[in-house]
Amino acid sequence: MTTCGLIRWILASTALLLEGQPAPAQIRDVLKSAEIDKMFSAGRASQEVFSKTNFAIVFRSAAGAPTSAKDSEADEFWFVRHGAAKLSLNSESYQAAAGDVVYVKRNVDYRISSDRDRFQYVAVRVFPEGRPLKIGYGAGPSPRPMPAVATKKQIEETFATAEKNVTLHSAGAALINHVVYPGRHGPWEVHQTCDDIYFVRMGTAHTRLDGRLVNAKDEAPGEPRGTDVTGAREFTITPGDMVIIPRNTAHFSDPGSAKVGYLLLKVCD
Repeated sequence: MTTCGLIRWILASTALLLEGQPAPAQIRDVLKSAEIDKMFSAGRASQEVFSKTNFAIVFRSAAGAPTSAKDSEADEFWFVRHGAAKLSLNSESYQAAAGDVVYVKRNVDYRISSDRDRFQYVAVRVFPEGRPLKIGYGAGPSPRPMPAVATKKQIEETFATAEKNVTLHSAGAALINHVVYPGRHGPWEVHQTCDDIYFVRMGTAHTRLDGRLVNAKDEAPGEPRGTDVTGAREFTITPGDMVIIPRNTAHFSDPGSAKVGYLLLKVCD
């Protein structure tokens, strides 16, 4: 573990010991789209809103003078909320705009140039470089990294046509899937080795979090599923919302007779 990683672990462990839950400043559960926009409207260049030892979520804004940086500690996945920008990743040029997803590997020099308006994005920083246990959904032997930029158009076309999950990225400790439930509910499940983050892109679903799985049985190592979940908190998720589901948290989503689609980023280590 690096020195920075050790410090992060100590701070996170101390917070858990003192409070038994995430710090009050951290987001949790379901963050509605309007709440996200309100947080971005504060105008901060960078605001860390969630942090664990294996990943962190940062809201960032860039405008005006070009911004240059390099993250040597984490792989980053940017979910662009607003604006458009020209990106340079190790001297390769790309365009990115609202609805796109950007993949920035650790130790890559990046530069953001946005002259017209604020380029605002949710950055998920993934600290582990691999998945030592090689268990959990998506832990296949052949890594399939996503391109530097997955466009909004490509993502929307996948959701429009897919009838089941479609992988966008599977490499290192991170997996990103287009998750689709076309008029049917998802499983009642718990992930023991993975944390989940949903970025809702289409449709509406009724979601339950926490509680206890009924008739839990391992479908795969570290992946128990059941026939129901009791004692859960209930939410409605809609496009633009984010959902954070820490490992060992029971969860379930049901779109009713409609179709729901979300980008699921799993951090498994």
